[in-house]
Amino acid sequence: MNITGLQINTETADLLVHHRAAVVAEASGFIAETVLRAMPGDFKEMPLLGADAPGMLAANRDKFWPGNTKKMLRAVGLDVANITVADNGVITIS
Repeated sequence: MNITGLQINTETADLLVHHRAAVVAEASGFIAETVLRAMPGDFKEMPLLGADAPGMLAANRDKFWPGNTKKMLRAVGLDVANITVADNGVITIS
């Protein structure tokens, strides 16, 4: 499923505008990053949503974290087959 959203200029952090209109494009990566960085309780509408990846990487690794995170990403509409966490802290979503 492709999720679209408003795009932001990465250099200036301003709304990306083309021909006097806001740019709407594929935003699945942004949605996944937001869920990974969020903590449970950050979203009022979905209080259990939030994988807290920085906290998980800083503390002891939870073996159930990839499965729980996959469920969260599917709940927001992303098609996720696998999540792996490498020993060096790199999270791969496929």
